[in-house]
Amino acid sequence: ASDNVGVKNYSLYQNGSYLASSGQTSYVLNNLEPGKMYEYQVLATDAAGNESTLSEVLKVTTVSAIEAELQYASGNIDTYLQNLINNVPGSGENTYRVPTQNDLEKWNQVIDDLLSDNISDAVSKAVDFNYQITEFTDTTLSPNQVFYVLAEHSSQSNHWGIYVFSKTPNKEDLVLMAPHIKYDTNTGFEAVYSFRNNVAKALLLSGTHRCNSTDRSECSGTTSACGSNGAYRISDMAHNTNSAFQETTEVIATTLPNTVFVQLHGFGKDYGDPDVIMSNGTTETPDTDYASLIKDALLDEDNTLTFKIAHIDTDWTRLRGFTNTQGRFINSSPDPCSTSASSTTGRFIHIEQAKPKLRKNASGWAKMSNALSNVF
Repeated sequence: ASDNVGVKNYSLYQNGSYLASSGQTSYVLNNLEPGKMYEYQVLATDAAGNESTLSEVLKVTTVSAIEAELQYASGNIDTYLQNLINNVPGSGENTYRVPTQNDLEKWNQVIDDLLSDNISDAVSKAVDFNYQITEFTDTTLSPNQVFYVLAEHSSQSNHWGIYVFSKTPNKEDLVLMAPHIKYDTNTGFEAVYSFRNNVAKALLLSGTHRCNSTDRSECSGTTSACGSNGAYRISDMAHNTNSAFQETTEVIATTLPNTVFVQLHGFGKDYGDPDVIMSNGTTETPDTDYASLIKDALLDEDNTLTFKIAHIDTDWTRLRGFTNTQGRFINSSPDPCSTSASSTTGRFIHIEQAKPKLRKNASGWAKMSNALSNVF
């Protein structure tokens, strides 16, 4: 800072609270926690006692203290992942950290290593984000199944999500996704249940409530999910391209071109609404119509279910997932952040579910799991 009287002192603020003062332009910080994000601002004071405004916020994350070692666990993967979901932060807590472009480039390498079974390389790179990889053996499945769980260390600072990969998947082409695990009640548990029982290829879960951050996404579309109607939050994984969730989707979709992504959502059913709203992200009908196949399989599980499918019921305009950034990428949109896809690859299925018949409990989750088993 500069001043006609002369800058005398700088006041340093940490996470919005006064921390220390210094007459110098540098200050050494001690006793910081490893793997944690801090926010800093500086205020300058001149010799006459005049104060500047607080500077813009500088966000920094300390180096993680975790070791680059593969972790091991066993038991029931369903129970293990449910515990992780229960620890995900909620709405308005502002704990979600937006990854930098450099972060995403490194994250891309971690996912690529996991898909290539280069586990040791993935482990050594993941610690840069405070993430660990756990080799989890589900001893309750016969035969036992091994999964690799990419999740943040317990001293969380990023909250980028939970990612699981089957070592020997039974459903090689099935990827399950739940981007709103804290907002769309039970969709995270339903996705975990379906993933385990099908031993699908991969599972992608969000790392916070969709309304965790107050900052807005630059991607197109609006919602009233977080209060008044407005742009999506940056913590909303289904509507933000600058995220580990999006990056993971893009790596899998590109590396494994036969994979189909089934994304589970929930909605509050009003009078006249169906039980299930499905879409491939467009109004086009793909060569292999997985939405219709899943509908038929769900009806085999529960013939009381009612449906709307966007490319068949073209007069239906609600909850179709056209602004979903993963769907846009998978459907080859030229700009997944701002442009809806004009055609479909058939590889993205967006499923909105009313709670009573499918999302409410394990008996409903079983219907979805069985339907996916029959289709894939």
